[in-house]
Amino acid sequence: MRKTFPGVFLVALIVSVTGCSTSQSLDASSSRTLSPGAQGQFECADRNDNRFIDQTELIYLRQCGVGENLKCEGVPETATERPPASDFELGRRMLQVSDVDRDDRISKLEFRAHCSSADQGE
Repeated sequence: MRKTFPGVFLVALIVSVTGCSTSQSLDASSSRTLSPGAQGQFECADRNDNRFIDQTELIYLRQCGVGENLKCEGVPETATERPPASDFELGRRMLQVSDVDRDDRISKLEFRAHCSSADQGE
């Protein structure tokens, strides 16, 4: 009968842990962040700083640069003090498209996923 040394298990553990810290995981973590334009849009719309775009904040999406095509292109230089009520419809459409977990708010992850899919649609 052959004996297995504890060192073999230790080496296997080190290899498996080291495999999790390759440059691929760095690339994956960097893809989890918003682009600078989308980050600015998200922060612009998140008026209460709770890290979500709530239903009460949907009206700000157009003012923050999300257009009719629902693309994430960055915050415009100029914005009106109070957005028109018609901007709520655009925000509602963005919520319908982006709110994957159906909690009636847009998280950063949902916003990033929507922005990425909108950018790939070109």
